[in-house]
Amino acid sequence: MREDQSMAGFTPPTPRSRRLGRELRRLREARSFTQGDAAKLLKCSQQRIARIESGDIKPRPRDVLEILVAYDVPHDEEHGLTLRSMAEQLREPGWWQRLNTLPARYATFIAYEAEATDLRQFQPTLIPGLIQTRAYATEVIRIGRETDQEEILQRVEARLKRQEVLTLRQPPLRLQAIITEQSLMLEVGDANLRREQLDHIIKIAALPNVTVQVLTLAAGAHLAVHGGFEVLTFADGDPPLGYIETLAGELFLESPEEIRRLTGVFKHLLSLALSPRESIRLIQEKKDGLG
Repeated sequence: MREDQSMAGFTPPTPRSRRLGRELRRLREARSFTQGDAAKLLKCSQQRIARIESGDIKPRPRDVLEILVAYDVPHDEEHGLTLRSMAEQLREPGWWQRLNTLPARYATFIAYEAEATDLRQFQPTLIPGLIQTRAYATEVIRIGRETDQEEILQRVEARLKRQEVLTLRQPPLRLQAIITEQSLMLEVGDANLRREQLDHIIKIAALPNVTVQVLTLAAGAHLAVHGGFEVLTFADGDPPLGYIETLAGELFLESPEEIRRLTGVFKHLLSLALSPRESIRLIQEKKDGLG
């Protein structure tokens, strides 16, 4: 097995690559091989074996074939053919990989979001990206870190493309979003832009796979006053993933303790938020107040 990169350019790990890695690890352990043993058999570094098993490296179909042979697993029977097919599917680049302006961690998040079944999200200041209009997204990205017009355009298009998981993907992503009253009142753009954005939230919230609830100013202090977060869950027993954006960059949280913490905070926020129906009524009131 060669030590070169499995694909040109940045290719973030995904639930599918982690799933393939876990299966390859299971096969190795069934033979009582250590990662060092496997590295010697495959004439590669132990680090490469570890990164394949973690999903950080997407092995080529021929890499998987070599692994199956080394582990004495029939490669032309159902199990072996399935693993080789999984490796082939990993070669298909996601749309986000064609955009050279996206930060690596943001591209990683998009890769996970594209395969998630459920997303629980709390945004304390802005309307979440999945339910932003083009105009709102453009304004937010323009006043953020981006200054180059081409980069702004690519970031906006990426944000709108992400939204397809709610409507075009089958089955669609189930989104449970908690937003704040402050985000409904924040002056992003002019009154027409804000009115369009509030109307868009109402329309998106009518989708059967989307729930939007508002945390009002009257709710007072809460456990997430320091920032927003997201929790993604996946099919096929893949572990959930937490995601937090900070001024210093994005953080991924994977340990069971961290996920329990985020889940507990989300439940706390739900207990303080308005019901979905009351939330839509408040959003409508804010929209009407813009004239």
